[in-house]
Amino acid sequence: MKAKPARALAFCCILACLCAALPAQPVETQTAVREYNFPGKYEGKSAQGLAIFQEIALLFNDEGHCRVYNLETKKKLVEFDLASAAGDNHANSASFGVEQTKGAFFPAVYVSECRGQRRCFVESITPDGPRLVQTLQIKTGGTEERSFDWVVDRENKFIYSLAGFKKDAQQHVQVTKWPLPSLAQGKKITFKKSDILAQFSVSFPNLTQGACVRGGYLYMPVGLHDVEEGTPEFRSRQIIVINLQTQKIEKKIDINASCPHEPEDCDFHGDTMLLYCGQRGGLWRIPGV
Repeated sequence: MKAKPARALAFCCILACLCAALPAQPVETQTAVREYNFPGKYEGKSAQGLAIFQEIALLFNDEGHCRVYNLETKKKLVEFDLASAAGDNHANSASFGVEQTKGAFFPAVYVSECRGQRRCFVESITPDGPRLVQTLQIKTGGTEERSFDWVVDRENKFIYSLAGFKKDAQQHVQVTKWPLPSLAQGKKITFKKSDILAQFSVSFPNLTQGACVRGGYLYMPVGLHDVEEGTPEFRSRQIIVINLQTQKIEKKIDINASCPHEPEDCDFHGDTMLLYCGQRGGLWRIPGV
């Protein structure tokens, strides 16, 4: 009878050692720096997606309004509604593709509807205005149909969709890899189960926002501005860095103390990550990426 507590203690010690040996997700605290004072909320519409190509930044607001800025001069060049602008088009994230249609200023841009049918709108920006050149949707019957973000991997010509789900009382994000269709494949592309190239999920408690892909990593800004509702974890502002090869969270970059606004979307200007924020907005430089 006296041996049982000793065995229990030994078991607890072994378990503690095993848990200590598990790889942790390191959290780095970085100071986000406001580089550009571009408005976030604009004409009553919340800040959402961001896409950068060379010196040009496309800033999107809810329902598909787009402002085009030159990052060198810090001047707004033009603004317009996307061809896909509508109530369901939350423009939650945006990224440039690899193909450029004739007469367009830059490659086609991929905009996440997020609501409604959860489609991806592919738009070409020309001197005559925006033109919807392709629409992507998922018809699989699975979780991936509820993707809130579509993100282009320009270097490898893939596109990823991100969908949220709950399991065991935890919030998960499902990452699905698809081939990037050429624009010549047609105006409407429907992905099926057989089109899935890879799929995995990760878990973290923060509110999901936009995303971008670069150098084999998926970067996800998450969290909210400091409001009363929700838990501290739900509000916590971080950049989640996911290694697409290992399919694991590699690290988390904590910007809670330095950036008080809601993270919305991110992209790279050269080697510098810029984060587009809601409320009073701005593009914020994120060190340590």
